Amino acid sequence: MTNTNISSHDRAAVQFVDTTAKLSLLMAVFGIIWCLCQWLVVVLLAQLDIVGWMRGEGLPIPAVFFWLDRHANALSVLMLLLSIGFFAVSWGLFKRREWGRVGYVVCLLLVALANFAVVPLVDAVVVGLQQVIPADFLSSPEGRELRVQLLVARWTMLLTTGAAALGVAVLHAWLAMKFHRADIRALFD
Repeated sequence: MTNTNISSHDRAAVQFVDTTAKLSLLMAVFGIIWCLCQWLVVVLLAQLDIVGWMRGEGLPIPAVFFWLDRHANALSVLMLLLSIGFFAVSWGLFKRREWGRVGYVVCLLLVALANFAVVPLVDAVVVGLQQVIPADFLSSPEGRELRVQLLVARWTMLLTTGAAALGVAVLHAWLAMKFHRADIRALFD
């Protein structure tokens, strides 16, 4: 089919897939770079043994800190592997492979769900930070002011994280529906 025989509706579908695939490839590359940097930081921080330092200073260590300390390396590697997988799916989308289209929609839905799963983790980290502050300081006037600030920060983080997760979920649902349309599916083999 030549360009003169393509309808404007078909050109719009082609343009949508091309733009989405190129942006996704770019995001995947940035994701891979980010994950490599994150993994490097995790390896360097493991050398510092922050949890051991906190224990040595007599600071209370929230359970979420132990969990993060134990799983930081595995989570970093998992994120790296997922970013590489997203790159592969985006390449399949760019090359108009059906597995790329289906994989892309699956990625959209998984990312939307993962964003909601992060909300309780964010809350646990903020609550954990509050537990590190000595109780005698929290009963002082400055401590009461800090408690109010931490409460505001907690709710601000929960609301912004939740709103961002909802926004991403709406965008990803729209994209998933768009990739399910017949004119878009017809572009893939």
